[in-house]
Amino acid sequence: MSDLEPQFDFEGARFDLHDEKDRALVCFLLSQALYGEATGVFCGKSLYAAYSLEAAKFYLRQARQELNHLELFADIFRKLEMQPDPPHWGIKLLASHNNYYPLKVLMEHAVGEGMVLDIFRDVLLQTLPDDDERVPDVKKRLRVVCREEEEHVAWGEKETVRLLEEKPWLKTPYYGLVELQLMVAPIVTRAFAKRFHGHPVLQHVPRFVDHVRDRVMAQGRRLGFVPEQRPGILGRCWAIGWGVGLYVRSQFSRSRSKLDKRYLSELGFSPH
Repeated sequence: MSDLEPQFDFEGARFDLHDEKDRALVCFLLSQALYGEATGVFCGKSLYAAYSLEAAKFYLRQARQELNHLELFADIFRKLEMQPDPPHWGIKLLASHNNYYPLKVLMEHAVGEGMVLDIFRDVLLQTLPDDDERVPDVKKRLRVVCREEEEHVAWGEKETVRLLEEKPWLKTPYYGLVELQLMVAPIVTRAFAKRFHGHPVLQHVPRFVDHVRDRVMAQGRRLGFVPEQRPGILGRCWAIGWGVGLYVRSQFSRSRSKLDKRYLSELGFSPH
């Protein structure tokens, strides 16, 4: 089990939960997390389309966890006496469900939940002030969420590798979509970073964004769809075009039940 050691160093910078500007910023971060957990309802569609018993068991477990996370974040808001903000449009885009299973596995689990884990583990667990009596209980809840998010990322990585073995042509659109997604992430951070020039935590945001980009690219190389050497602008545009095309095509995809057609072989019987 992970000890949840941070992978990025904020050099001891902390938010002040008695400062209204800091409270607004922490509220913004937690509000985006709350929306992300609310999208856990998408597990229902994934369970319907599960292609194997292993996948069905994972999505059943994830659905329970995500609904529990929703309550945990609600508890955090009440503990900190905050009222959630509406989700940022960028978060809505990054958290959107995709009925096309190969894109769901990569973009939602491996990459998307990996970036969520970066925020929880590397930002919130480091920068919430331990000298505030409310924070230890908040961090206890966050650690529960982080450990379960790690499970979701691991599933996404495992499935991504399997799908790439079955469909090697996915490498190019996968790479293009990751490049595109990493263009969206800084837009979300700029939504609040500009308002807090010189802030002890936010002054680290540009380095943190670079860290997340580098980590995601290293993850993609490990999984086998990001080239060892980053292509030039034309190569990246070509991959992004492939990715956008596949994403547009995926919007016309429909979830189709599979387990009812495979249950005999999944249970170890020979279909007649």
